[in-house]
Amino acid sequence: MSTMRLFVYDHCPFCVRARVAFGMKKIPVELSVLLNDDEETPISMIGKKACPILQKTDGSFMGESMDMVHYLDSLDGSPIFAPSANREDLTVWLKRVNLLFKKLLYPRWITSPIGEFKTQGAIDYFVNKKSKELGSFDEALANSDVLIKELEDELILLAPMLHSEKHASEQLSIDDTDLFGRLRAITLIKGLVIPDEVRAYIAYFSQVTGIPTFYDVAQ
Repeated sequence: MSTMRLFVYDHCPFCVRARVAFGMKKIPVELSVLLNDDEETPISMIGKKACPILQKTDGSFMGESMDMVHYLDSLDGSPIFAPSANREDLTVWLKRVNLLFKKLLYPRWITSPIGEFKTQGAIDYFVNKKSKELGSFDEALANSDVLIKELEDELILLAPMLHSEKHASEQLSIDDTDLFGRLRAITLIKGLVIPDEVRAYIAYFSQVTGIPTFYDVAQ
């Protein structure tokens, strides 16, 4: 095979990490979205159900997103991603909003047009698994107004942490591959007010990587 192939879930922020590296390095890739209930395919490749999975040109597989970022960044001998800036403020913020993101996004992913939830079996698999972590999807969705206000307050706090629309810290780093993946997801939330600085950051990385946002299918 002459072109690498990347197996992903479209909603997965870890998958976006690898997609950012492909996009920013302008490396051709064939993107394949796996159904969420497809256990056999990923297990046959890397021994467990997980995404992303990178199939290299030699046919071998790689299964950890940050390993993929480092691998892709080093292929041409001119890496563009600096090491993590180890920003405690961003780390604390991401931990604080983790459950909030899940409550807002899990119930919306399953009714969105993304490929991993094209079948009822895939939806049921996701709901059954994630309900153990989140609780009732219906309850979370019914509480959207309160949760959206909480997230808007958190995004106001995030905005001044961003150095610019092109990188969260003083230079582009692997942290940006992670942060964009998480922030891209919130574009699925209809009615969410996103501060200009955060919206510009999302727009920049979407544009330079070719990874679309979800504004047009927000719910």
